[in-house]
Amino acid sequence: MRRFSALIIVLALVGCLSDPTTLHGGPVPPEIKTVVAFVFAPGPTGGPPIPHGTGFFVGVKHPKDETRSFVYLVTAKHVLQSVDRRSWLPKILLRLNTRKGDLGFIEIPIVPSGRGQTIFLHPTDTTTDVAVIPGLPDEKQFDFKFLPDELLTSKQDFASLKIVEGSEVFFTGLFSPHVGTRRNYPVIRFGRVALITDERVKFGDHDADLYLVDTGAYGGNSGAPVFFYLGSDREPGAIIVGPPVLKLAGVMSGTFLDLQPLRAIETARIAVAPSSMGIAAVVPAYKVKEILAGPELSRRRAQSN
Repeated sequence: MRRFSALIIVLALVGCLSDPTTLHGGPVPPEIKTVVAFVFAPGPTGGPPIPHGTGFFVGVKHPKDETRSFVYLVTAKHVLQSVDRRSWLPKILLRLNTRKGDLGFIEIPIVPSGRGQTIFLHPTDTTTDVAVIPGLPDEKQFDFKFLPDELLTSKQDFASLKIVEGSEVFFTGLFSPHVGTRRNYPVIRFGRVALITDERVKFGDHDADLYLVDTGAYGGNSGAPVFFYLGSDREPGAIIVGPPVLKLAGVMSGTFLDLQPLRAIETARIAVAPSSMGIAAVVPAYKVKEILAGPELSRRRAQSN
């Protein structure tokens, strides 16, 4: 397996996403799927790796050469942790499609701090469910693209693009019932913004900056990129000329679960089954921007050649 290393890539690799601010209507272009990779956890006792989530690539322009970019893998923080989220996995296995038409794995050690640090979290907000790993796969071996950082939605974009409840979204990521045996097959799911609020939202055991989307999200979707797909309906009553706008909305964190009691027969206990409430939690893209602009990653880019 190839070790994951911090490299710099020419922006030409963005290909069809080199002008990512607009789409020309119709179906989601297939190039969107090439920005994602599948995250696997090591199997128990040396067994086969286990599908664990989704990641995607974002590029930040080189401070001295705008034709080059630093590339980062972005995923949900909990994708890099044990199921109970109390410890970090020793490593992950990133699964990508290759240019030869099959797939390959890249081993990434998880080092959250100290010498050899490989992952970076939000510099001030520990509730942000996002982790960033500097580096990119071998572009000659693997078939992938990255999203330029200008595609990430800022706080100001919410007003200027008129993003409100009802705005269209979609995400693409790992679908655990069909991961693919010879290739990665990301699934695309659609929905709408369900809630934008200035208050922090209680999700799990903490309050966090999130917005909610009306879409189905399940195991394996965590860490997937969520996109705004903003058409002419973003300003009711107005005539908006031009193609729909595509922006990175954020990172899929998970879904709200409803615990439904099951009928128990001849037992004193009531079994409980979790079911999705149809509302998913998304970490805003501006939180990703804040990590990328954090002191350590900024220092590393400034010191590069």
